[in-house]
Amino acid sequence: MARVIVIGAGLAGLAAAVRLAKLGHQVTVCEQDGRLGGVIGRVEADGFRWDAGAASTTLPAALRDLFRKSGRPLESLAQLDPITEPRRHMFGDGTVLDLPVGDRAAQLDAWTDLAGAKTAQRWTDLVDGYGETWQILRKTSLEPPLMDKLPFNAIRGLKPWQSLERVAERNLDDARARSVLRYYATQHGSEPKLTPGYVGVWSYLERTFGRWTIDGGFGALADALAQRASERKIDIRTGAEVVGVSTRDGAVTGVRLADGEDLPAEIVVSDIDPRELYGQLVDDPAAKKVRRQVLHTHQAQAAYVVHLGLRDPLPTLPFETVLHGSPTVVVRAGGQAPAGHQAWSVLVHGYPTDDVLDLLVARGLHIRDKVVSRQVSPSWLTGVAWEGFRTARRRAANISPVKGLYCVGAGAHPGTGIPATTLGAAIVADAIGKA
Repeated sequence: MARVIVIGAGLAGLAAAVRLAKLGHQVTVCEQDGRLGGVIGRVEADGFRWDAGAASTTLPAALRDLFRKSGRPLESLAQLDPITEPRRHMFGDGTVLDLPVGDRAAQLDAWTDLAGAKTAQRWTDLVDGYGETWQILRKTSLEPPLMDKLPFNAIRGLKPWQSLERVAERNLDDARARSVLRYYATQHGSEPKLTPGYVGVWSYLERTFGRWTIDGGFGALADALAQRASERKIDIRTGAEVVGVSTRDGAVTGVRLADGEDLPAEIVVSDIDPRELYGQLVDDPAAKKVRRQVLHTHQAQAAYVVHLGLRDPLPTLPFETVLHGSPTVVVRAGGQAPAGHQAWSVLVHGYPTDDVLDLLVARGLHIRDKVVSRQVSPSWLTGVAWEGFRTARRRAANISPVKGLYCVGAGAHPGTGIPATTLGAAIVADAIGKA
């Protein structure tokens, strides 16, 4: 049995903690804030409740595997529900596309109705092609640790030198279809022209596995993980800021807290920004190369998020509406509200120069006089911005060159988003193994 300290109680940190506790390790989680969950938290005010960050996911099997491998199934603690409404795309020319998820034939029909059979077939063929991309990524990056060198056939299949912008221009004949594909880069705070084309694989994953949410909001997932941590007898320390990772001869020996306490450990799992970890917390010669590597990355641009409590009557919106333009604005209508009201979250991807309500009005949503509550979400770590395909190698690996040190979370491999961070925690747990 190893003594394990997890730095940070976000989704990835909690996921790693409960997996390792189930494997028989003694686990302590140190979280500098007073609450658990990070980006899967809640915002509550004036009788409204919104998801602070993530509100849905694809690849539901990743969450189900997390709970199954740490104890009882997810359904014993929270209900994972499919989102049956299409994602709505509203374009600058006034046209609207309600694009189903989880249904190939329905997507083909939706594109045909909007832009004709040729455009619909081009979109369908492109998404079909990402099926091979998914198999390559799954086998080389998402289930095992990232390989030091990908096989030639994998590189040829991924074509990492092609940007998402280039893929859109070459394969799609309609500006609106290109905008929809670019959204898979925009939603994670990166520029499509700097994002590898294989990132468009998310279009295939959504169409194949659908999108899912948690009954009661994603904050319920944080509650479920906290309960699982309690069941696994994990020591959760809130208000515990880690200011240093202690090492000796290239191996971790524990962590130092801001209050001066030293906590010994044979294993440290970090769920904080790797640039902070390697730039400020770890001072060991074994980390020199990876420190230089991660400090050459840049944080992806976080969405500016405003939560609105609104009174009826209101336009009827699906779970998610994407308002294309500059900046891209996303409206999530899945919050909880008192009777006669609705809870919307508005995410602005880009640099907003106008007030959120002005942006909504300009895109055709005239709801200014309906606002009864307005809250702003705190900023969260959004991961590493794509700056060309080599960014994948600059992102922190899950297994550190410092013995006993591991990285999970949005800033580490395999990247940001609920599925990726959950899979990263699984990679780490598998690498550490049973006590």
